[in-house]
Amino acid sequence: MRRLVPPRRLTILAVALLAALFAAACGARGPEPIVLNEDPCDFCRMTISDSRFGGEVVLATGRVKKFDSVECLASWARSAAGKGGGTLYVIDLQHPGSFVPATTAGFLKGATLKSPMGQAILSFADTARAEQQRTMLGGTVLTWAQLLAESTAPGTP
Repeated sequence: MRRLVPPRRLTILAVALLAALFAAACGARGPEPIVLNEDPCDFCRMTISDSRFGGEVVLATGRVKKFDSVECLASWARSAAGKGGGTLYVIDLQHPGSFVPATTAGFLKGATLKSPMGQAILSFADTARAEQQRTMLGGTVLTWAQLLAESTAPGTP
């Protein structure tokens, strides 16, 4: 004779399964594609229009904030809103539309190629690639930490 699962135990199993599914759905997300000429920058409110520049932050809640330039992302990261954390990504200039983690990216500051906010901050997959491009584009190679410590908000000297 087969034993039936008690209703209480069945309810506990169902709740545990739903909780596991919910946790998986809310798990860590990565950056999402930017819709050019539609998505606004979450810092300066300009419409994002160039696939070579920009970045995103994925908040702990899973919400994604989009930025039209590294300058705006860095300004947001230094602001009170950015102190809450999240995973930061920048677009690799050599692969427009492709994101790399900001903490492992390399940056050129003061390059001859201007970025959307005019500060000429360019992002690459890593510092070695930024160094390779420095001979052609000029500027100074920086890490994300150096960039945060050194750069100013868009529109300021």
